[in-house]
Amino acid sequence: MFKSIRYVLKENFINLYRIYCISKYELLSDIRDSRLGVFWNFANPAIQIMTYYFVFGLIMNRKAVGKIPFIQWMLCGMVVWFFISPCITNGANAIYAKRNVITKMKFPVSVLPATVVGKELFNHFCLMAILVAFLLTQGIMPSLYWFELIYYLFAAICLTISLAMITSVLNMLARDTRKLILACMRLLLYLTPILWPISRLHKYGWQMTVRYIMKANPIYYIVCGYRDCFLYHHGILFYWKQMLFFWVFVIVVFTIGSMMMYKFKHKFIDMI
Repeated sequence: MFKSIRYVLKENFINLYRIYCISKYELLSDIRDSRLGVFWNFANPAIQIMTYYFVFGLIMNRKAVGKIPFIQWMLCGMVVWFFISPCITNGANAIYAKRNVITKMKFPVSVLPATVVGKELFNHFCLMAILVAFLLTQGIMPSLYWFELIYYLFAAICLTISLAMITSVLNMLARDTRKLILACMRLLLYLTPILWPISRLHKYGWQMTVRYIMKANPIYYIVCGYRDCFLYHHGILFYWKQMLFFWVFVIVVFTIGSMMMYKFKHKFIDMI
């Protein structure tokens, strides 16, 4: 177990510059294929956000969550989803998408999930810039709590890389894995309290059980963190129970992913 973890960590740290170069190349290749280029990095999420706000904010008349306007509350959660969701869905295809490279040269396969996350970081920073500009127009000024975003972004990167290591290997074993993940992610968007507040679930009966399960969702922990930094101004330890569960979950998933990467490192060519 420790040998596999050491192998994956060493291979990723040694190839940090390679991860950066591959992520940059993938990002530029996407831009080259489109005449409007970077415009779509902003347009696609903007269209989805307007759609969700129209449905949940206007049609369903959710004007505020507590004292926070619904549009502010929703955006702070959606910016997390637009980063984590493509990291997980594209991360499942990280190895298979580079099958031509793997078959032609000796390549550190364990770095491929990190390249997917690195590419999506650019889109995340673009959305964060839009979110910050919007919040400034809403009268929300920068504070020291905004520095906690560094921690929550690091947590999101650790989570997505760990999940991508497992799913990318599983996708090599069975090509249906990515299709299953795409279906699950569509469902997870509505099961994660991003578009609706968890306070709508009562603290008694079966809803209390569902409430605890949703709080255990690692994505919801990061969503809560972003909202705390921008809107509620809570410290990192405010959700210390969720934080403990989150890092235990990430460590377990990373360990499993490292073991799978180490076990199949010489077998990926045979799987293609």
